[in-house]
Amino acid sequence: FNRQTIMHKKIFQLIICLSLISSCETNDVPYVPQAQIKANQLTIGENGDSVQLEIRLDAPTTSEVSVNLSYQGSATYGEDYSVDPLIGSIAAGDTSSVMTVIGINDEDVEGPEDITITFILENAINVGQSSVSLILDDDDDNQVQNSLVLNEVLYDPFNSGLNGDANGDGTYVQNEDEFIELVNIGSSSIDLSGYKVFDASALSSNSPRHIFPSGEILPAGGVYVLFGGGAPTGSFGGAIVSTTSTGMMNLNNSGDILTIVNAQDSVLIQFDITPLSDNPNESYTRSPDLTGEFDQHSNINSLLFSPGTKIDGSPF
Repeated sequence: FNRQTIMHKKIFQLIICLSLISSCETNDVPYVPQAQIKANQLTIGENGDSVQLEIRLDAPTTSEVSVNLSYQGSATYGEDYSVDPLIGSIAAGDTSSVMTVIGINDEDVEGPEDITITFILENAINVGQSSVSLILDDDDDNQVQNSLVLNEVLYDPFNSGLNGDANGDGTYVQNEDEFIELVNIGSSSIDLSGYKVFDASALSSNSPRHIFPSGEILPAGGVYVLFGGGAPTGSFGGAIVSTTSTGMMNLNNSGDILTIVNAQDSVLIQFDITPLSDNPNESYTRSPDLTGEFDQHSNINSLLFSPGTKIDGSPF
């Protein structure tokens, strides 16, 4: 009986020891690396400019991590920008990967556009920041600003007989015979859709005197003449000729400023009448054409204006 009791005690003690040993074992959960995504800059230009996106882990990964991307925003992937490589990866044992966003040049005036790139990381990686937002800067605004030239302005047509009949419709009407002459000196067409023309009072109330219609294209080397109104009659040197959408330019003889903005409301051209004559009875034109300073037309030749043509009346 004593021998059995001793045996039972030993077995019981052994069970207790095994239980204690078992309770001391740890069930460690593998650490899941945390990922952060950073850009070396937040603005990217169109003409081949690039932004480096780095995906960085706070600990090495035990297996390869695939990096997939999705794209949102007003900029269009494949048209406005590209990404290299398309699918990234972080090799086992590494902690980072770099992907490059590259701007694609075009000739469309679009204004600044936004890009949001969302990262999808596989293999149980916790992503602390899953997306990056960038601004795509449109350099075509500057190209247009340098290519679109205001070459001639008539804000005070001569009011004696038909001497002020700049639009050639056989009648003199102050607001109708006013005009501006625009020339595209660039090598690419300019889409004028949505461009707006203001005088000072219209600008203060954000009520444009003219809005260029959709599809209005000014080709490279082309000339555009915008009259206040009336029924323009004549060849005007082969220029594109139109009248304002409101029926008047409403340019005052003094204290006024002509402003032209693009479809994104960025100011492209301003012409300040204030320092000029308040009663010229003729146009102000660049002399020489396109590159010179503005001068009264009759200071150059006997003509009072030359809408659609060079100063001497010949085509551009």
